[in-house]
Amino acid sequence: MPHWGRYEELRPSQIDEIIGETGMAYLPWGALEWHGAHCAIGLDALKIHHLALRCAEVTGGVVLPVVYAGYQTMKPHAGFKHTLEVPAEVIHGLANAYLDQLADEGFRLVVLMMGHYGGEHVKNIRFAVENWPRYRDRGTGMKIWAFPEYEVVIDDGYRGDHAGAYETSLLMYFRPDLVDLSALPAEGPIVPEQHGVGGEDPRVKASPAYGEELCAAIVRRVVEGVGDRLRGTDRT
Repeated sequence: MPHWGRYEELRPSQIDEIIGETGMAYLPWGALEWHGAHCAIGLDALKIHHLALRCAEVTGGVVLPVVYAGYQTMKPHAGFKHTLEVPAEVIHGLANAYLDQLADEGFRLVVLMMGHYGGEHVKNIRFAVENWPRYRDRGTGMKIWAFPEYEVVIDDGYRGDHAGAYETSLLMYFRPDLVDLSALPAEGPIVPEQHGVGGEDPRVKASPAYGEELCAAIVRRVVEGVGDRLRGTDRT
């Protein structure tokens, strides 16, 4: 089995061993944001960290602590409280800093998995990656794969959402103690502008079993993508 671990829990010699073996680092990126009355504020970060850990168990590599920094969140979008909006320039700075440091450490592939996927947030992360000076100027051989996790399973028929059945199910699977569906209205429609929930109705479809299904599909696709990049057969 390939070696893997949480970066903050590894000793230096263990990190050196992983860098020598796979040279992989998972960088999960989330947010602190309203996700309906029924889900924990840290849903984006919690789900993406668990998914990154599951992927690393298969591929090897280190998993960095989650970056809690979301741009284009529910606060400016619709005025929902309990949300921390981070400016685009901070997102760029954080991305550059992490990539610089991981390159300095000798990692050869960084998998930046986004659990928060406001369109402008994703666009800004990708812009930061594509314009990372050392990447643009070919000053390092480190590869970077940056994507919101739902993208890898679109072809499998799954669609990401915001605290709907998709995201709620993932949190129910990983942390059932952080979901309370009874906090949602017992009857009537779920309105995004009113409840801050988008996608399929979590009261109808969300379940730990569906979350497990989603997790398996996402991990499978990420592992495949990592293999392609390590072999140099990817098209990105």
